[in-house]
Amino acid sequence: MKTERGTALLPIIALLAIAARLLQLQGLHPLVWDEIEFFRATDWVWRGLVPYRDFWEHHTPLQWFLFAPVTALTNSPGASAIILMRWAQLPLWIAAFVLLWGWMRRAGTSSFATWSAATLVLCSTLFMLPAVEYRVDVLGCVVYIAAIACLQRLGDGRRFAFLGGAFLCLAGLANLRLGPLAVVTLLLVRVVRTRERTWGGNTRANWSFVGAAAAFVPAAVYFAATHSARIAWQRLWIDNFLADRFAPGVEWMFVHRIAAPFGIRLIDAVPNFQLSLADPGGIAILVIGGIGVVRALYRGFRAPGDELFLAFLQVTNLLFIAAMKYVYNYHLEIVALLMVPLAAIEIDRLVTSTARRRALVALIIVAAAVNIAAAVFRGKEADMQYEDFIMREADRRIPAGAKVWDGAGWVLHHEPSYRYWFLRANVFVMEAHGYFEPYRIEDVLRDPPAEVIADYTVDNWLTLHRPFAGFILTHYLPLWREIWLPGMSARVAPATPAARWIVLADGTYDVYASARLASHPWFRDPFHFDGPSWSGIHPPSAADRGARVDWLVDGAPIAPSNTLMLRRGQRLDAISHEPQPLGIMLIGAQNDVAFCQPVRGVKLEASEPPQWHVPDLAVLRQIARGTDAMQTREPCRR
Repeated sequence: MKTERGTALLPIIALLAIAARLLQLQGLHPLVWDEIEFFRATDWVWRGLVPYRDFWEHHTPLQWFLFAPVTALTNSPGASAIILMRWAQLPLWIAAFVLLWGWMRRAGTSSFATWSAATLVLCSTLFMLPAVEYRVDVLGCVVYIAAIACLQRLGDGRRFAFLGGAFLCLAGLANLRLGPLAVVTLLLVRVVRTRERTWGGNTRANWSFVGAAAAFVPAAVYFAATHSARIAWQRLWIDNFLADRFAPGVEWMFVHRIAAPFGIRLIDAVPNFQLSLADPGGIAILVIGGIGVVRALYRGFRAPGDELFLAFLQVTNLLFIAAMKYVYNYHLEIVALLMVPLAAIEIDRLVTSTARRRALVALIIVAAAVNIAAAVFRGKEADMQYEDFIMREADRRIPAGAKVWDGAGWVLHHEPSYRYWFLRANVFVMEAHGYFEPYRIEDVLRDPPAEVIADYTVDNWLTLHRPFAGFILTHYLPLWREIWLPGMSARVAPATPAARWIVLADGTYDVYASARLASHPWFRDPFHFDGPSWSGIHPPSAADRGARVDWLVDGAPIAPSNTLMLRRGQRLDAISHEPQPLGIMLIGAQNDVAFCQPVRGVKLEASEPPQWHVPDLAVLRQIARGTDAMQTREPCRR
């Protein structure tokens, strides 16, 4: 058939696009905070902890239970643990596209249109970039697509209605954001008969309600049996509702996310267009699928078929996402997937000649080329390497069982010191309004964290909690930019010559006190290591010793020394007798480095824009092997 020409090329293009994204999965795409959060929740479930009761969370838990056995396959403290989870969820994406393929073929789309739509979405950064990440959105999307596939076959038997309802319930248990969409889907299937293309009661759909209830009952029994139903309700519904109510949100964020594939940025200081951000595959799937939505809604109400059913749900989906105060790129994964069948239907309507077919294949080739180039030659493997290094180094520096305070759970196998262990927007909002207890100086003194991982969110937290920040900054010192261990520091002047600390950890501390250290940026700009004031900074050295300082432990004077042996809970005082300001630092004697930072442009949060370059694939092997070598910007060995 003429309409099938060009189809043979499309699977090859799809496979090349997937291969490029698999390189991102393995390390060209750095870890994001959510992946670490979801890995830790999954690992805790495997270890027998009950969500919400035993650890704080605000997502629904199905993915953690499904993937819990996978965490048993790794003890890695580094990025390879999360990379394993990325690989483990690949079968889910395969299942999603198999289900979409079946839906499209049953809806009557040609093989060419089906392959074209599927290949376009596989060649889009819109879908593929978040798709490589380990997150609850993956399972939620796949289970929802399974529900749509079953409900399309409602006329083939009650079992499909039952399974469709069960999958809709499971979609909500996998991803709370899909809950409203699942409810609307359940109601819609009750009032439309797509096979007969007519409106009216569909009694067979009653079995969908039975299926939804059957899927919900085991979850309810689990929470009742583990005495966690009340706290689960609190975390999932009350806390999320209040956080969304109090959150300020970002104006035009939904429009910004939709405009991003077109290279348009709306939330910068000045809206702008960036050609390097343009995503031809994403543009094509949104435009062609969007035309399909409009056409289905305009022409389909009199004879509602599969396309109207899906178009109505897509509009509902978009409205729910637009109503959210926080909209991220991964929220659009389900949008991209639902656009695929709508785009396939539209391709069959629009591509009616050889010339148009060739034009579409050319568009897909361009989309694939841009997709592969962006995936491979705009990778951020250096950021992934730094993330892996920080995770491993932080784990190595503290004993088993020690607690850590950070903003994302970077130190995978250590307990958090604060109940709200990943500092997302919900925590900031709820703590500011008094619904979540704060992390206080008294909490640190009662059970001092062995380490602070000063990532982006911890820096924000300290900026907003000044007295607490002052305590942390004087009682911890950086080995690396983000790894802070117990250590004491202060800047004293003749007018205020004394400093006082509470020792947070047993150990021997090297003493540094000098006028040179008084101008150290740690005392005036501790959160901006990338700023000009930090350029050329070296760690304290032997030249920073010898200042006249009296030391008192619990009020009793001790002999001056270059090292002090201290125990947790002791009160330590320093009194300067120098006529000029002094900078004082006490660094754990076992710490061979201080104030290290990576080469410029590399960050733990991978927040710098990607640059075009030939990827260093050796880094991916280093990450897989757990190699700890890391290049620093300045010498930082003491």
